Amino acid sequence: MSRLKFYNSISLQIFLFIVFIAVVFLGMFAYMSITEHRRQLTDITAQMVHRDSDIIKRSIYFDMLENRKDDIYRIINTIGNEPSVERIRIYNDVGVISYSTDSTEIGQKIDLAAPTCRVCHSSKNPQTEADLGRRYRIFRSREGTRIMGMINPIYNQAQCAAPGCHAPPDQKKILGVLDLQVSLANVDRNIAANKRRIVLYAIAIFLFILLPSALFLQTMVYKPIRSLIKGTAEVAHGNLDYRIAPQGKNEIALLAYSFNRMTANLKRAQEELTAWSQTLEKRVEEKARELKRAQDYLIQVEKMASLGKLAATVAHELNNPLAGVLTYIKLFEKQIQKSELPDEKKRTIQESLDIVEEEIKRCGNIVSNLLVFSRAESARFEKKTLKDINSIIEKSLILLQPKIKDANVRLVKQYGYEGCPVECNEAQIKQAMVALLVNAIEAMPNGGTLTVSTHCLKAEDAVEIRVSDTGPGIPEDVLPHIFEPFFSTKQKEGAGAGLGLSVVYGIVQRHGGEIKVDTKPGAGTTFVIKIPKHSRSAEAPEVQYEGVEAAGL
Repeated sequence: MSRLKFYNSISLQIFLFIVFIAVVFLGMFAYMSITEHRRQLTDITAQMVHRDSDIIKRSIYFDMLENRKDDIYRIINTIGNEPSVERIRIYNDVGVISYSTDSTEIGQKIDLAAPTCRVCHSSKNPQTEADLGRRYRIFRSREGTRIMGMINPIYNQAQCAAPGCHAPPDQKKILGVLDLQVSLANVDRNIAANKRRIVLYAIAIFLFILLPSALFLQTMVYKPIRSLIKGTAEVAHGNLDYRIAPQGKNEIALLAYSFNRMTANLKRAQEELTAWSQTLEKRVEEKARELKRAQDYLIQVEKMASLGKLAATVAHELNNPLAGVLTYIKLFEKQIQKSELPDEKKRTIQESLDIVEEEIKRCGNIVSNLLVFSRAESARFEKKTLKDINSIIEKSLILLQPKIKDANVRLVKQYGYEGCPVECNEAQIKQAMVALLVNAIEAMPNGGTLTVSTHCLKAEDAVEIRVSDTGPGIPEDVLPHIFEPFFSTKQKEGAGAGLGLSVVYGIVQRHGGEIKVDTKPGAGTTFVIKIPKHSRSAEAPEVQYEGVEAAGL
């Protein structure tokens, strides 16, 4: 996240807006206050000047009736010497200055078109009445001081009307005008002082507004928003445990509550995703192991299929020559018995023929096992009946009692109590069991424990057979090859052709079962066979290998 510029801060923008509003409104208020105060002072001054002009008129009223000009001059000059009075003039009805505090302008005629006179003389018939606001004027003296000039008409009265003096009031209403000019210096000083006070008050109010506003924005806007910005930055960096402490119940506080809920939901979603990811990894690993087992199974199936075809071909090609050789041996034995050779010679020849016959029979057994291994299709036509697997195993053990005793092996039987009936070919199952038992006994040349157990798997509708020995186990490099024909780890000459486990594999396959090997270093080997209780189409058994250590085969 890029660093927020100071001038982009919403708090500063709100503060500047408040400053603008305060300046505008306080400025307008100050301007209106100053203007109104100026107007009020001007109106008051105009009223006072008008009052003063009325006083002057009344003061010279009797002198004017008596035509005492000296007294009029004296009164005007006396009043004109007042500090605030700039000038006093009296115009007659035609605009000639009759009296003035400035004696140089007596007798002069003023311009009736001047702004001062246009108030009443703007038309052919001069006005005899004018409101107070139109009677005064404000102008500046040569020194720059403001002057207020007030004109006050002198009306004709009955006392003034006399032959040779003035016409009656109904014929002539205005006799002249009194022009009083007063300095506004004191008024201006009062206005300036008031203006300064108003400006100071406005500044004080402005500061009084701004300081609490700044403090309010700092507390209620700036800090909460900075907390939200920091929170979003923490979340952006992956810290979903970060929480904001809400202040109050305003919109920003609600936003903080929503932020906390959002981070909590994000954390929960992240944990769920992590859990799903871990679960997915486990499932992928499980599927990978399943695919590996399936691949191993397919390789094993292809290998066993190829070996089965090879075994069938070899068995077929060897069986007939071996049978022919055995027939000729029988014929030789009869001919030797009928010959005239000495008995000693006959006995020697007979012993040699017996050795040959024994070896041929051993070759015949190998060929027979090869045929059993390769006879998957023909097994479908063999009769299968419902048999108790415990009984079949017991018959197999009876056959091997002498071998078990000679090998100093302790036999442990753990049969299922409920009995385990299986639809099978009894002879083939007995052959498979004998092969497994012999393999287990031979894996313990120095004695040990042979354990045979059965279990009925109701959930799978199958029977499980376990044959365990306490031998040294099967090496890792040997384990994948134990079901291959002609493969054997027995080094002793004549100990076996390596067809025992391959025959077991073929029998289990024809019964639609599966076989598993569990071996551990120094803890022996366990063969686990699962056979369905009810016959189904023959399938290749699933072969599983567990463990790595060695045991003899």
